[in-house]
Amino acid sequence: MLKQHQIDEFDRDGFLTVGDMLASDEIGELSDALDQVLAKGPDGFSEDEPQPVNFRSLSGDEKHPVWQIVNIWEATPAFEKLIYHPAIVEGISQLAGQRDLMVWHDQIQYKPAQYGGSTHWHQDAPLWPIIKPMTPVSAWIPFDDATEENGCMWMVPGSHKWGNQIEFLRTQGNLSLLENFNDLQGFEPPADAELRAIEAQPRPVLRGEVSFHHSLTWHGSPFNQSERPRRAIAIHYMTGEARFDAGGDHVMKQFVDLPDNAPMAEAGAHFPSVCRDGKPLGVPSRLHTTSA
Repeated sequence: MLKQHQIDEFDRDGFLTVGDMLASDEIGELSDALDQVLAKGPDGFSEDEPQPVNFRSLSGDEKHPVWQIVNIWEATPAFEKLIYHPAIVEGISQLAGQRDLMVWHDQIQYKPAQYGGSTHWHQDAPLWPIIKPMTPVSAWIPFDDATEENGCMWMVPGSHKWGNQIEFLRTQGNLSLLENFNDLQGFEPPADAELRAIEAQPRPVLRGEVSFHHSLTWHGSPFNQSERPRRAIAIHYMTGEARFDAGGDHVMKQFVDLPDNAPMAEAGAHFPSVCRDGKPLGVPSRLHTTSA
């Protein structure tokens, strides 16, 4: 359970890192499962086996890929167990101030050593236009120590209270290297904001730690030019209030067979419930004896 000072820190900054939430054997199992999926590659899954929703490079640069795997939890039991992790789910519930949670989707982001690409500055919620209200909090978990050298995330404190600024952030696409990633230019925070200075800062997260961030917090990550890979997963959760917006588009829309404004709680098996009435549901019994 998170302490009140941690919840206050998250409310002020829009992000929070919590140490040692995952045991070494859990991280080891997940790392091995991820390596198996990466070894298969985008075209390595047969039609009749469980597989991710999407497997592609986000960067648009063949020489500097950032490999994204959406819903790896549907491809391997190790990651399906992770989306139900009680400590993570409880943390999301506390930070979101919501008692009912469902999985929106997960995504692996893998930056290979030496040539891994950049994830440009962005906010999450504007990129998810098929759910409303916005899903508030995500958990980000590295499988390698994520440091400045291998492309850890950078965050701007207080930016989650500045509203939807995705169009401005899209103008900052030239920022991709460690030496210039903090050089955000051309934005004035709202006059009534608690934090009004744009102070982009690196947020290293060690293997076994969990970083939480708000879906409007400005974040991104520069190239990985180090000798170490940077493998991580973000798990995005919806609250019980989430409804379907049929006017938007997203890779997960193909799995939503609902009328406009219907509750996402009725969207089906691709969006499992993980917390009800403030209590994490825990890992389903069928997964306790399943190996990766």
